[in-house]
Amino acid sequence: MVRIFLCSCNGEKYIREQVESILRQETSEPFQILASDDGSQDRTAEILSALQAEAGEERLRILRREQPSGCAWRHFLSLFAEDRWRGADYVMLSDQDDVWDCDKLERTLREMKREEAKTPGLPLLLHCDSRVADSTLRVLAPSFVRYQRMSPERNRFSQLLVQNNVVGGAVMVNAALSELLREVPEHAVMHDQWMALVASAFGRVVFLPESLYCYRQHGGNVLGAAKGSRLWEVLGRLGLLRNGKSRAEMDAHSRSVYQALFLQAEDFLRIYGAALPERERGVLRAFLAIPEKSRIGKAVQILRYGFTYNMLHRTAGELMFI
Repeated sequence: MVRIFLCSCNGEKYIREQVESILRQETSEPFQILASDDGSQDRTAEILSALQAEAGEERLRILRREQPSGCAWRHFLSLFAEDRWRGADYVMLSDQDDVWDCDKLERTLREMKREEAKTPGLPLLLHCDSRVADSTLRVLAPSFVRYQRMSPERNRFSQLLVQNNVVGGAVMVNAALSELLREVPEHAVMHDQWMALVASAFGRVVFLPESLYCYRQHGGNVLGAAKGSRLWEVLGRLGLLRNGKSRAEMDAHSRSVYQALFLQAEDFLRIYGAALPERERGVLRAFLAIPEKSRIGKAVQILRYGFTYNMLHRTAGELMFI
């Protein structure tokens, strides 16, 4: 059975379309949507109740959180920690405003089972590509990965510590990985990066290069899909294109990004340190040692262990501000 974690918060405008797209999945595999609402103040709860009446409780379960989680990453990860939602063979994640192709579940599941057959029992995270669309679902780009200049093949633990290449709404995990996600960290950059780190450390991250859903952009997304541009990034780093921000503000933002990565890594060591394979434990400790080193020492450590970004200018920025 596949359980789909759909986390919502004030999603009345698009959530019906997304839930209906999931309910239309063409698959023989039993599946259930768990719609977890994070204290919406609009009509989201009402819309979900109406959808449940149409689909039945076995197909669509609703969880109304009495205490809001406060952020998307904690909302998603908290569902893995609850015993009552365990027992599914596979878990998929869904944002409230995307729209799935009718075969997203089946094609993702088929690839997941193919990967599981290679190494039975191995924790696996599989993620696909998507199409970037506007609020009316007009396609802006056929591939989110290319649009964002992502490199999903960069899935080593050392690489994922500094740069995430996984999108939450594209994810399926197997039961072996779900078992490793039972503790919610105090600090995480995002749930998808945290899950990718766990999968990379104890199993494998697999990319399916097929666009299987529309990633809707509407101005209210928690994280949007701003187009990756090398020229704009370089100009910004040189202080020539600041989008109204001062150089000091940009530098402070860069440092806060790296600080969040170190806080996440500290939590990862706290939760998984004793169980980590020796190689990954060494990599994690090497990453956490970076702030204490000199500027040259930091650069050597970053390059030695591969704590690098997928583009040279991004790594250059890292060397300047980490």
